[in-house]
Amino acid sequence: MNPAEPAQVELAKKLLETVRHASYATVNEDGTPHNSPLMLIYNEDLTKLYIGTYSESLHTKNLVRTGKTFAVLYDSFTKGQGGVYITGVNAHECEGDELVEALRVHNTFRAKHGSQPIDIGYYQAAKPSQRMYSIDIAKIEVYSALRDENGLMISEARVPVEAKELLEDNA
Repeated sequence: MNPAEPAQVELAKKLLETVRHASYATVNEDGTPHNSPLMLIYNEDLTKLYIGTYSESLHTKNLVRTGKTFAVLYDSFTKGQGGVYITGVNAHECEGDELVEALRVHNTFRAKHGSQPIDIGYYQAAKPSQRMYSIDIAKIEVYSALRDENGLMISEARVPVEAKELLEDNA
């Protein structure tokens, strides 16, 4: 497979920096799809996603049951020029030191967007309540579509990229 084009990587970097919510896909018990817009929270080396969410929500139950999700982020204001696809595995509820780390990452994202930090007790309250979940990033792909003169897609590509490519600073 060909490596990602520089323009694809640059758009993916921009999306990771600016998109606040991603669409997280999970699978219901009966095999039907379920999709939820959730805050996009990832650690500094882009190896983990974190989700702070209600412990009894359908997407949470699906995450815990299957351990898997598929997150998509894109710029809905452009003509489908590209996006980032993230395959997540080993989803589970954070506890102990892992919760402390997840909350540190979450509060960093909150501060970036002008929100106050959340105290750890918020995620430790009796259930049902909000909980923090950790998901290992198994694969990252950049997406691009080729369009004709009418703006209709005539081909598309999903190209795997390494996290380090998306974290490199080209300044």
